[in-house]
Amino acid sequence: MEISQKRGGASTRYVFHDDRVEYAFKDSSVSRTFSVPYTDISRDREGLTERNVWFRNVGYFWLGLGVLLLVVSWREGEIGHGALWAVLGAGCLATYYGYPTRYRIIPSNKGNLLILDHDESADRIESEIVERRAAQFRDEYDFFPEGESPQQLRNRFNWLHREGALSDEELQERLARIEAGEQATDVAVHIPENRTLN
Repeated sequence: MEISQKRGGASTRYVFHDDRVEYAFKDSSVSRTFSVPYTDISRDREGLTERNVWFRNVGYFWLGLGVLLLVVSWREGEIGHGALWAVLGAGCLATYYGYPTRYRIIPSNKGNLLILDHDESADRIESEIVERRAAQFRDEYDFFPEGESPQQLRNRFNWLHREGALSDEELQERLARIEAGEQATDVAVHIPENRTLN
């Protein structure tokens, strides 16, 4: 499954595999690609708003130039000189303040995954990462290994729950199984050696 995004000069590409996601990001100054397993992706989320400073700098310059030329032309009894520069400057400032690029940032062991947060594709990408991450955690760690103590098992399933791989109900079901196993062990330990259970 593949989802691509583009906004202004920035673009992202996500290719989802069963065990990993291939990520690519490109803008006017940076290009980066890497592949990362879902279990190496963090649950943390950050946000970033980026604006093109070129529009701000040029906007203020042209707006100032336009106003200056308008004042000079007004003093000389003329009207309209500089209006074009003022309009262009105002347009650049409107673009700077009104057309930011917003990102959702998802940290991973390989680097940050940037999601362009401007349409419904951002939700689709994040949802796909969350679901596949939880599935990979369950595949790798959601079992009852022989030799682990009840406390180790509790730690394992509580950790999976914190990582979003187990729901509240699934966690309680596994903890109940651990407790039932402990009670069965206690009963077996307290059976006298010369007696058997019918």
